[in-house]
Amino acid sequence: MNFRQVLAWLMFWRRGERDAKDMPYSIVLLTRVPQMFSKADLEMASERAWGKQFDGKEDPMYFVSCSHGVTFLKAGKYVVQLIHSEQPYSDDLEAGAKSLPRAEQKKAWFAHQAWFSLDIWNSAVAERDNISRKEAYAVLARFARTLGDANCCAVYFPKEGWMLPNDGSAEEGLQRLIGKFPLN
Repeated sequence: MNFRQVLAWLMFWRRGERDAKDMPYSIVLLTRVPQMFSKADLEMASERAWGKQFDGKEDPMYFVSCSHGVTFLKAGKYVVQLIHSEQPYSDDLEAGAKSLPRAEQKKAWFAHQAWFSLDIWNSAVAERDNISRKEAYAVLARFARTLGDANCCAVYFPKEGWMLPNDGSAEEGLQRLIGKFPLN
């Protein structure tokens, strides 16, 4: 898929969610079956994404924390919350599908039965506001690329209203986001 096709995919579903300005930057991976990650799974995926150990020992600013059902991925100054759901992203899949103009998007939307999201969740809203849009999506895309697999139907960006089916365009779109804001 070329650059123009990726841009076209990003523009297909451009409605965004209500109150998007108050939402954290987020990437949602829609999955065919629920996908729960162990701390070890998340550490390995994070290490692949960032090229650093995520055990908090080599560098205390890079670690995974799973406590009382809450999971955080800490990568330098970035705090990313991981949320799992064993239910579809919407209570009304039919209504959600009406916003999707492409058959590939609708197919992915109806194929998903669960989801997980990666949200920039630095401690204060002011702190989140100091992270640019490009920077936030580059951070989230690094994690999403290594956590997504064949179980992923599509990648959804709630704040933006973008949806990329996992047919190659999602991988390419995530890679382009990473390339727009090099973090290493």
